[in-house]
Amino acid sequence: MPKTVVSFVLDEEQDRDLLRWLNSLPKGKRSEAIREGLRTYIKGSGVTLGDIYEAIMDLKRSGLVVTASSSTAVAGDEPPDVAAALDNLGL
Repeated sequence: MPKTVVSFVLDEEQDRDLLRWLNSLPKGKRSEAIREGLRTYIKGSGVTLGDIYEAIMDLKRSGLVVTASSSTAVAGDEPPDVAAALDNLGL
């Protein structure tokens, strides 16, 4: 099957996240991952778990710390059914 090579440019500062991700992939898997990402974009499937994970990691790298503590909650912040559901999560 004939193959076509397509090249593109990444900025070392603006695209640091993409470069880090590409460099973390095993050799021979980068093209597959890029094709998958492009197809996902074309399909317009919206937010992926990978998007959510990357956003969480960006927040973590920025120094945000999230802890589950009922002592920091202010009474009345959530409706009772939501509060009960959250309590049942066991976080």
